[in-house]
Amino acid sequence: MPLSDTHAEHAVADHQHGDNCGHQAISHDDHTDYVHGTHHHALHGDHYDEH
Repeated sequence: MPLSDTHAEHAVADHQHGDNCGHQAISHDDHTDYVHGTHHHALHGDHYDEH
């Protein structure tokens, strides 16, 4: 499976991304991704998708 097809979720309760959260914010289409290590997190309902 290509890396781009990976779909992992992280609970919002684990970490709240936003202003001053310590992660780089990147505008992506109609939402914001946050650089988190070697991947990006994107808010999706009550969790973050891993891109």
